[in-house]
Amino acid sequence: MANVTYAGLLSNGGRISSVLSALVQEKLHDPTDLRAVMTQVPWLSAGSDTIDVTLDATPGPYATAAEAATTAGSAYGTGKFQLQAVKKTRVYSLTDLFGVTGGPIDMERVVANLTAGVGLTITDLLTALFPAISNNVGASGSDLTVANLYSAQFQLNLSNAQGPYTAVLHPQQVNDFRTSLRAEAGAIQYVPATAEMLATKGPGFQGSWNGIDIYQSDSVPLVNTNADRNGALFSSAAFAYTMAPVRSALVPQESVLVDAGELLVEIQRDAQKGLTHAVANIFTGVAEAQDLAAVGIITDA
Repeated sequence: MANVTYAGLLSNGGRISSVLSALVQEKLHDPTDLRAVMTQVPWLSAGSDTIDVTLDATPGPYATAAEAATTAGSAYGTGKFQLQAVKKTRVYSLTDLFGVTGGPIDMERVVANLTAGVGLTITDLLTALFPAISNNVGASGSDLTVANLYSAQFQLNLSNAQGPYTAVLHPQQVNDFRTSLRAEAGAIQYVPATAEMLATKGPGFQGSWNGIDIYQSDSVPLVNTNADRNGALFSSAAFAYTMAPVRSALVPQESVLVDAGELLVEIQRDAQKGLTHAVANIFTGVAEAQDLAAVGIITDA
């Protein structure tokens, strides 16, 4: 008598080689979102794509004045920096067969992926500014050390940039720092990130050392002909960002999939090709607000 076997059915259409599990795991990636370590400047819709942000004059000591004498006026030296909202877009084009076949990767997951990309975009914009920082520590071709972070702190202190401080480093720099820390005798305690810290400070946070919150990001740029990584140590006054609300008043409401204020996801249909485009738009800008509130950390890649 013939047996009904899995192998037999597999070859004759009664079984399939594999099915998709309902469980979906994320592929390895760097989810670091650095918006929390910058100053957020509210967007003003006032006829321009650029905001001028005023830096107030520094206070000064009073001068001795003789009785009934005229005192000369003091200069009120303000400054400014600019933030420009630039359009950033990401599109996923989904075929009709994608929808017909179904499965754990659906439109909801596609939208969640687009939403997560907002923070990654701003992280990229921030780290791209690190090579423009005027003051730097470290040495090309040399691993990052505890001494490098001390030097960066000392430089910020000389510039009157008050803490708390944030260090944004490449994963290789974080590894080198931990290696150096192991060789330090009586080094200040390093506090690794806990679940509670990650819930507060977000992904990418590695821990705290000597008053510095340490984040790692693979967006930290290469410099010196790709020989080194250019991280940074800075105070909250160093960098600023803005996000303009994407107004959907001029967008047909039936095409809006997500209107989250600063993120707009629309559906665009191409019936002839059988494609549905999920189009996400944001308008954002990141700028260096005060150069002396940051120090570049350039060490071996």
